[in-house]
Amino acid sequence: MRPCSSSVNPSARWSGCSGATCVKGRSLPVAEDRSRLRFSSCERTCGPAAVISVRRARVDDLDFLVELVNHEDVEPFLGGRAGRDRDAIAAEIERSQGNPTSYGRFVIEVDGERAGAMGFEEENRRSRIAHLERLAVHPDYRGHRVSDEAARQLQRHLVRDLGYHRLQLEIYGFNERAQRHAERVGFRREGLRRQAYWRHGGWVDGALFALVRDDLEVPAAIGLLHDYVMVHNECVRTGDWQPLAAWFTDGAQLAFEGVPVGPFDGRDEIVSAYAARPPDDEVVIFETEERGEEVVARYGWLREPGKRAGRMVMTSRDGKIEKLTVTFEED
Repeated sequence: MRPCSSSVNPSARWSGCSGATCVKGRSLPVAEDRSRLRFSSCERTCGPAAVISVRRARVDDLDFLVELVNHEDVEPFLGGRAGRDRDAIAAEIERSQGNPTSYGRFVIEVDGERAGAMGFEEENRRSRIAHLERLAVHPDYRGHRVSDEAARQLQRHLVRDLGYHRLQLEIYGFNERAQRHAERVGFRREGLRRQAYWRHGGWVDGALFALVRDDLEVPAAIGLLHDYVMVHNECVRTGDWQPLAAWFTDGAQLAFEGVPVGPFDGRDEIVSAYAARPPDDEVVIFETEERGEEVVARYGWLREPGKRAGRMVMTSRDGKIEKLTVTFEED
């Protein structure tokens, strides 16, 4: 039983304060009757407490995004196949809103004003690998580490909320500024693709960077929940539920709210219950938070990737699940 719920809120925003002075420009309004708009010039400097936030892109960001990726100081550093016209970028926004756990297009804001963009795409679902791409900050906001704070916020969202284990990216060899940025925000250089891409009239290298969950400060209980969901999904694919036993304590309890099933007490009874009545779809996680000793996650189903189905509430002991309550509810 998987009741549908409303779509993921595309306005969800994560924010933080800049650790350095940043440049602030005029707001960038949506030009409803024009295909392009002009970027505002910077007029004044904001203080160290400037709020840098990241949110999922919306339809009303389209003019800003088209102008940004075609800017003469941005376009040379983007991938050769990156979408640049309105139709392509509009399709990316729609995909980001409809499948938020495996694809994302985001807008970076400084004090509520659009300053840049970034994105990701799922590289390997089974191993929970995400490929980061399309980081672009308007030149008016460069030099003040706006991209650093935005990148850290996206890292936290992808690893803590969505459950990715590994984040990776590739940067043109000639883009030394982007490579320094990657290292500042925790990515490790893992290799080089020599003469991998034809760009600007010649073959250029691709520098490979990555980080894994252990490189970030992720609470152990949140990591446990995401690892459990990974094993759960593998059991859905294989039909073998025995591997699930290792993730529960001997006296664990599994309970459901909203469906007439359970509760089930003890790891053996939990595994038997899944084997007797297995779910027919994989779980996706939209967000997680710690509430005292509990971890609360909003979850959905892979076949309906833009809808939330309920909550998973987990308590743990000694690195294993002590109690897991799964609710079925509309958002």
